[in-house]
Amino acid sequence: MTAQQGNKEISISVIVPVHNVEAYLNECLSSLLIQSLESAEFIVIDDGSTDKSGQICDEFASKDSRFKVIHLENKGTLAARKTAFAAAKGKWCVCLDGDDKLPFNRVLEIEVALANKYDADILRFDMDAFGTTPEEIQAYFRFRNPWYGIINTPYEIINAVFSRGTIGWGMADKIYRTSIVKRTLPFVNDTFLISGTDCYQFFLICYFSSTLQSIKTEPLYSYRIGCGISTSSPDANKINEQSKILLIPSYLSRFLESEKQEEKYQNVLKRLTERLLDQAVTRVSRLPIADSATGFDSLFVNTDLRDLVVDYLIQKYWSSPALLSQKIKGARFLASLPKKIRKIGIFYHRVYDGGVQRVISLQIPQFLEMGFKVVLFTEEIKEELEYNLPSTTERVILPSSFKHGRGAKLRKYLKEHNVDLLIHHAAHSNNLFFDGLITKSLGIRFCITSHEICTLFLLDKCSHLSQFPFFYHIADAMAVLNTMDLKFYSALGIPTFYIPNPIQFLPFTPKTIEPNDVKNLVWIARLDQFQKNYVEALKIFKLVCEKIDDVVCHIVGRGEAADVEYITNYVKTNGLENKIIYEGFTTNLQKFLSTADVQLITSSFECFPMNLIEAKQYGIPVVLFELPYVELIKDQKGIIPVPQHSVKEAAEAIIELLRNDSKREALSLASEQSLDTFKRRVPSHIRSWKDIIDKLELKEITPPHSRHEPFDPDWYNFWQTILFFQSENKQNKSEVINLSTYDRKKIERYENCLSFLLIFFPPQTLRYNLIKKVARKIYNFIKKYVRNK
Repeated sequence: MTAQQGNKEISISVIVPVHNVEAYLNECLSSLLIQSLESAEFIVIDDGSTDKSGQICDEFASKDSRFKVIHLENKGTLAARKTAFAAAKGKWCVCLDGDDKLPFNRVLEIEVALANKYDADILRFDMDAFGTTPEEIQAYFRFRNPWYGIINTPYEIINAVFSRGTIGWGMADKIYRTSIVKRTLPFVNDTFLISGTDCYQFFLICYFSSTLQSIKTEPLYSYRIGCGISTSSPDANKINEQSKILLIPSYLSRFLESEKQEEKYQNVLKRLTERLLDQAVTRVSRLPIADSATGFDSLFVNTDLRDLVVDYLIQKYWSSPALLSQKIKGARFLASLPKKIRKIGIFYHRVYDGGVQRVISLQIPQFLEMGFKVVLFTEEIKEELEYNLPSTTERVILPSSFKHGRGAKLRKYLKEHNVDLLIHHAAHSNNLFFDGLITKSLGIRFCITSHEICTLFLLDKCSHLSQFPFFYHIADAMAVLNTMDLKFYSALGIPTFYIPNPIQFLPFTPKTIEPNDVKNLVWIARLDQFQKNYVEALKIFKLVCEKIDDVVCHIVGRGEAADVEYITNYVKTNGLENKIIYEGFTTNLQKFLSTADVQLITSSFECFPMNLIEAKQYGIPVVLFELPYVELIKDQKGIIPVPQHSVKEAAEAIIELLRNDSKREALSLASEQSLDTFKRRVPSHIRSWKDIIDKLELKEITPPHSRHEPFDPDWYNFWQTILFFQSENKQNKSEVINLSTYDRKKIERYENCLSFLLIFFPPQTLRYNLIKKVARKIYNFIKKYVRNK
């Protein structure tokens, strides 16, 4: 079309932002050139293109006076459209992207006729899409949503589009009343924005519109998917610009505030924010792991949404935290703020009944003496049971799960109490990684203390722990209790330090001499059969009582009712009521340590057992199952180790000590000397922590090696091999080819039974939850019966 328009009234303005699309621009502009409507204008904005796009625009302008070309510096799609809308003269206007096209030559004629007929401020027509897979096209049309109807108020329009998703917010498939669009221009932010511009501008247009109508038509727009920045594949080079869609909620919030409408639109804006966040996180999640850290950093482009982003990541990756931990490794948003550490937060589930709790009760006073303030985070308070704590210790209670608001509470209390460093003592908690994520996102330093040995994940019951080293990378530093763990975690790139537990100074108490030369044995631990193994302790005590007449064995520690019942029944059944005494839990261990002749430790595994420290402080000989990695017993002084589960050997060792006073006294002296030597050789607990805190303040702590070059590849490969084998073990039996016929029949019977039960107890129903509780009670009853047998 070359005819001059002169002063003829413009019926429709076509807005075409262009930036480096020379491969598609000829096709786009040609679809305008062939339009039969003479009363149209094509406002083409060359947004600082560095290819031949600007030249192509000028060539079309020389062919047809309907083309109005404006060359700008690169300011982004938002600014380009704003410039074009300001220049528009038509009664109506539509948008056309430089990589799309109009499908035939009468499109604009039809659009003008429809716009005049329906006279809606916004009129949506039908469109088609091309250029990618059918699946991606279907996904786009699900977002667009094939809805037809009319909405008559600004609030209902915005609610339908941005909250309920009644129709998509894409601008290409709509005709706008130009006078309405021009009202929005003073409120459009002058910022570089090339992704999410449709969402932002369309919200403003809807705000000033009284009617939106969606009608069924033939396709009047051909949308090329996969070329623009919004629909292209995830790319680390584009991700920062793509994630700027998260700035839109703040732009709109400030606009609504200026209009004094923020309260009215609060819920709509919240829902829109969630939808934009879902888009951004989904796009970032599709990046390869090598680029993921950069991608996740881009999600924090809007500091107003920082907490919301973190909460969304927790929700999205709740069932796959190991994957998230790998993706965010090295991300800048986890960097701590350069700040003096004055207040230390300490977390553990509780501060009663256990060795970790005992450590915390000793650690807090030492931090206070060093001049730090301390706030203790726990999930419960039971003052009557707890270890003594300094009165100046601040206390905070957290929910035990994120579904009950743990994340919000942790964030709130970290801020309110001005915590500079959080030390997390629950290294095997399912909440650990996400606790760390929240803490680090606030710029607060995060350290982990592991009270468990690194090889625990080799047990079937603990195989899930093999994933935890992934989580530990979020920590600024990790404290471990033996050099075996130090070497293992360091080999995996985790900044790890060996810090022994605090050793309390105990005043000298002369050994209490029992009347009638009664000998006292003591076993001190919580009644946890899995780790502490009280069942074999009972068997050992029974053998000792059969050989030694004047002996009393004390079981000290708290347990579940079933564990206490087991001990009571065992003692009664074997006629040992006056020989083996269950003492329960006490914080006054001195009562038993001051009279003990021998202490027994039957743990399957330990890291830095506090009961061993206390035995050495009182000069008590210890008979224990072998724990060769425990630092306190590497010198083999004051102890008699026997192989694990060697009940008879342990009993014989105790019997010999009780009968041989000189040997017992020699071991007693060696036990005290061993602890003195250890304290001289190893830096103290608080000194070690002070060194770490100093390094954290100076940012001197870095991983022992880079992400791609393990310091010790053999250890690293060992861990990776374990992960692989465990995943093979968890493979569904129905997927294993060489499975016995018998096992296959068992699987079939199980599946048939399950299908039958689900007919009467559908998932997510009260009946389903009830039958699960009943099944669990039956299982626990059978388990208890088998153990007693």
